[in-house]
Amino acid sequence: MLAATSVTAALGTASCGKSPDGMVPIDPSQRRTPAADIAELEIRGHGVDRFVMCPPPGELGQPWFPEPPAWSPPASADAGAPGDVDEDYITRTKDRSLTEIAIDATHRDFRSCYRRGLVHDPAQDGRVAIALRIGRDGRVARVEEYAACEIAVDAITCMKGVAARLRFPPPANGAETVVIPAAFTSRDGVRRNAGSPNDAYTAGAYLTLERARPGLHACEEQARRDLRPLQATGTFLLTLGADGKVTHAHVDPWTGEQSILACAAGVLETLKFSPPPSGTGTVITRLNFNPRQGTR
Repeated sequence: MLAATSVTAALGTASCGKSPDGMVPIDPSQRRTPAADIAELEIRGHGVDRFVMCPPPGELGQPWFPEPPAWSPPASADAGAPGDVDEDYITRTKDRSLTEIAIDATHRDFRSCYRRGLVHDPAQDGRVAIALRIGRDGRVARVEEYAACEIAVDAITCMKGVAARLRFPPPANGAETVVIPAAFTSRDGVRRNAGSPNDAYTAGAYLTLERARPGLHACEEQARRDLRPLQATGTFLLTLGADGKVTHAHVDPWTGEQSILACAAGVLETLKFSPPPSGTGTVITRLNFNPRQGTR
């Protein structure tokens, strides 16, 4: 049964910007006890997963999307000879990588998808990494989204549709994964400057939570098989040990289907974040399963 006590995160004993002795001001950006506050992650059983807000800026060179897991085409896709191949196309693209081909082929259409999303959300500055799973015949077998944030769901769906129509030279090893990073900003330009150490820790925590998506989808799928309601929201407080592993997951407040959230708590407890510099840490994350249309 889900606990219903209030969620609190102890971020230190000082108050009013001073140290416990009241003498030396404390710079919040220099806290060594990380408290990562992750924006709401929307999990859709049949659709796009995304964070409603992007993570804070990380350190220079810090990745903002995870490496897609290994993938192999279905066994049926390996049977028989490849489909018709445009030899002229292969000749024209032989000196270019699959990533270069993909970015060049989608740049204009991705921008068009983004602009369509501006009709519903004029302030959608965000990003998404579109991963293309390419089969042995050069066709795109599957398209996935990673680290999507602040981009309208319809815009991401449009981009995935564009990517699904691409054709590539047949991969030499029979299958390939290509990632197209797409970041969009308004006319005002990039809004975020360099962040604090805690911001960098939080940015990394977003990527760790990304790894929980398959398990969270399994929770949603189980509720679907059990003919239970599919909407649920919860705020999870995760307590971290010195090694970054989750030692406890507590949810409050929560609404909707309790079994989904109980399952989600079990999934989150399997995560391992970066080891907290101070030996302890907390992560607050919000999950929204199958948000109703029009709530965002």
